[in-house]
Amino acid sequence: MKTVKFNEEEIELLVALYEDELKEAGSYIDKLQQTLSKLKKQAESAKAEPVRTGKKRGRKLKKQIQPKPATGGKKRGRKPKVQEAAKPEVIKVVVKKASKKRKIRKPKVRLITQAKEQKPAKVEKPVTEEVKP
Repeated sequence: MKTVKFNEEEIELLVALYEDELKEAGSYIDKLQQTLSKLKKQAESAKAEPVRTGKKRGRKLKKQIQPKPATGGKKRGRKPKVQEAAKPEVIKVVVKKASKKRKIRKPKVRLITQAKEQKPAKVEKPVTEEVKP
């Protein structure tokens, strides 16, 4: 393992550097505490201010709305056409698993058809025009 050796001057510089950093950190903490105390005072004074009880602006309500009893919220989806019937008693039934049937591939059937005799196409006689000089 390697060791690092410092001179006394280097050691003094490092000690001074770290002391400066500690002083800066301490002053930063003091500033934070001062700002927190100011914020707490402002929060307490805001709570102590009286609530304004003047007339409200805007349209008046026709009637006062009474809060609805909590029913668990609206149900999602379509409404049922018929009211829900009483749930029947649970009946336990033992179900046996059916054995798997193996699917067998059907053989391909090739149909052999005889070629139909083709009728010869009608051949038209070429039209020749006689040109009179």
